Amino acid sequence: MILVAVNVNLNWDGYINALRPKGKLHIVGAAPSISATVFPLIIGQKSIGGSPLGSPATMETMLEFAARHGNGPITETFPMSKVNDAMEKLRTGKPRFRLVLENDLD
Repeated sequence: MILVAVNVNLNWDGYINALRPKGKLHIVGAAPSISATVFPLIIGQKSIGGSPLGSPATMETMLEFAARHGNGPITETFPMSKVNDAMEKLRTGKPRFRLVLENDLD
């Protein structure tokens, strides 16, 4: 299963190809549209689904599942003093993962 929690268009075929047979691409972000080649879905018995994030109880269950399986976010961290560098990277569309600003107070 690949859980998509972003609201941008992605290389959907790449994500579908990353699924194992009978895998599921599940979308909880408000992606504007999805465009994918159907044949890999059919031959791999893969599926695309979506749902809202849900209640606090559902979110707790999801977080427990992620912790149990060692899943976590992939982020790129910048100290607050480098906010301009982070914003430039964001403007140019270069972040591969989520950008996180941290206070650099000692």
